[in-house]
Amino acid sequence: MSRDPGKKTLINFDQTRSLLDRREVAEHILESLSDGLLLIDEDGDIVLANPAAAEILGVEMDHLARAGWAELFFDNPENVDFNQVVVHVLQDDQTQANRQVRYFRPDGQVRDLVVTTIVMKDGVSPAQEVSAVLVVVGDVTEMVKLHRSESELLQRSQRLAQEKAEGLDRLARAVAHEIRNPITSIGGLAKRLLTSVNPYGRDAQYLRRILDATERLETIVREVRDYADLPAPRPRPVDLGPWLAAQAENFRMEAAASKVELEVMGEVGQAGAAFARIDETMLERVLDMLFSNALDAMPGGGKLVIGLQLNGDLALITVTDSGKGVDPEELPYLFDPFYSTKADAVGMSLAIAKRVALEHHGDLSFESRSGQGATFTLQLPLCPHERDEQAEPVAESA
Repeated sequence: MSRDPGKKTLINFDQTRSLLDRREVAEHILESLSDGLLLIDEDGDIVLANPAAAEILGVEMDHLARAGWAELFFDNPENVDFNQVVVHVLQDDQTQANRQVRYFRPDGQVRDLVVTTIVMKDGVSPAQEVSAVLVVVGDVTEMVKLHRSESELLQRSQRLAQEKAEGLDRLARAVAHEIRNPITSIGGLAKRLLTSVNPYGRDAQYLRRILDATERLETIVREVRDYADLPAPRPRPVDLGPWLAAQAENFRMEAAASKVELEVMGEVGQAGAAFARIDETMLERVLDMLFSNALDAMPGGGKLVIGLQLNGDLALITVTDSGKGVDPEELPYLFDPFYSTKADAVGMSLAIAKRVALEHHGDLSFESRSGQGATFTLQLPLCPHERDEQAEPVAESA
């Protein structure tokens, strides 16, 4: 049976139109991509490029389409890292490579780029000849600038906090030295006078007020002296997961007595998950302060969660309570010496905890909403596992 010539022509026309439609779709996709795309043939010529590539690289589209890779980019010695992304993938017989590099445009602008190269070969065998290299270029300049700004702000904040701590240290030493002796004298004299007056008279009442005030001042001086005399840390590598689990167990009985449910989460108890160089005695004191603060925030009972998470090169120890939280206007002063939301407190414990964190090249931060609980986050820099031969497993509490 013979085919209808007219039908055959119609089928070919439809196929041709389909191919043209697909080409238009492909061109539209290439033009709409925010990442640059270049296709380099085996001779080093650029046979395909999209507008984003021209904009990112600072090269006119017409020039980009007519030139070779070497002609465009090899002349600038500052772009050696950019060029090596393509060269290395061919020299090392890789199929794909990805690197972040700095690129120097012809107009003098400097861009931070993520360059991905994909090698295309004839056939599927690794021994086949390279037919083309696909280069995908992403501009991450603004992201890198933002990251650098955040890092600089963090470093500046930590430096200011350290300078503030050092200034407070000098002030604390002066206060402790200048006030301790007069307070002792006043208290001693008031006690002597109290023995010589009518215990039920007005004079005895005044003297007792003086004694109460001197005792409070002595407490302040003692805590100021503790802040001033805080020793330098003596850190050693510690496996934080088991160590933190042991601390949580030490708190469990006291939490139960206060009708507080204690939970652990994240990497707490997980051996080998996170190592940090810490002074265990100093950080145990910090955790005790944070734990006591959490219990005070839940006088009627509640829930306390101790967590350990990893964030890049940092270990994050969190202490979260379900208490009443802290009013927003109080947050900026929370770590200041002598600031406390409790009338009978001196307000030095969180200042000490903050200073210990800074001495460990870390930080202590606080998040809260009034009526919605609070979270303290202790940041500690991780140390490489190779250095942890001295780290000993922490025995669990009975």
